Amino acid sequence: MAVRVRDYLSRQERRAFAEPSNARAAGLVVANLAAIAGAFALLAIWPNVITFVVAALVLAGRYVGLGILTHDAAHGTLFRSRRLNRAFGRWVFAGPALIDFDAYRDGHLAHHRFAGTVDDPDLAFVRAYPVSRASMRRKLTRDVCGRTGLRDGLYLLAMAVRHRRRPTLVTHAGLVAVLFGVGAPWAYAAWWVGFVFVVPLCLRIRVMGEHGNVPDLLDEDARLHARTTRAGWVARALVAPNFVNYHCEHHFFPSVPGYNLPRLHALLCERGFYDEHPEAIASGYAEVVRRCIGDRDDRPDLGGVGRGRASLANMA
Repeated sequence: MAVRVRDYLSRQERRAFAEPSNARAAGLVVANLAAIAGAFALLAIWPNVITFVVAALVLAGRYVGLGILTHDAAHGTLFRSRRLNRAFGRWVFAGPALIDFDAYRDGHLAHHRFAGTVDDPDLAFVRAYPVSRASMRRKLTRDVCGRTGLRDGLYLLAMAVRHRRRPTLVTHAGLVAVLFGVGAPWAYAAWWVGFVFVVPLCLRIRVMGEHGNVPDLLDEDARLHARTTRAGWVARALVAPNFVNYHCEHHFFPSVPGYNLPRLHALLCERGFYDEHPEAIASGYAEVVRRCIGDRDDRPDLGGVGRGRASLANMA
């Protein structure tokens, strides 16, 4: 049985936590876009191998960040206005990240609607955990060698072109035009190097942190089917930007904007929300990876549920 929000929060507290702030949302948007602009500016002004690597890392982290902002806009919790959430979600976040906003929103809301049940469409991403140490090594090697990123990048590009997704086509054409205008069209390559060689690893680790080898994928209690992971600055820059590491709180109370989740986490800890479920919090993403390594016999028995194609492109 799912734990109830009202068991831990008063009506007034629920309203306060669920209240979006345009100012906080605007600050997040500006910070993410400024990081992207800064990465390209760094590369255009001081072009060398070191700045290229730095720019690619920053852009990879902000790709993940745009995905999280797409997620928040899909929930309608980033801005106060539904229209702003949809406009920014489609054009500013999902478009550059090669995501179909409407398809993502429908799929992700279904994930929340059926989380903790056999109907959860995202079970395909996590049903295999724990995996052997050798299997984990192969997965991470495919990610850092570019095999996963090349596959998913080609798929996302093909879908954008085939379905004429204007947010993606327009934003990327605009980016190339701006870089061409400042005399550095080659800098666009840093976006794709980051996507191919860094993003897949970040997404895989993030997905493992959210639902990988949790106590019970088929229990509606968020503390059993989801996990919150404490994140340092490197993890926040690359793997878990924009407060997405507070994933148990997000499943417990999905109406809360991401920027309010740290306060919610602190209050729930204070009120004993995790006292009987300490495994719902991981001390860091290194611990998450360790938790997702184990014997095949420890895997949950899901039968044929969630055996779909688990491309990380769908988790952007």
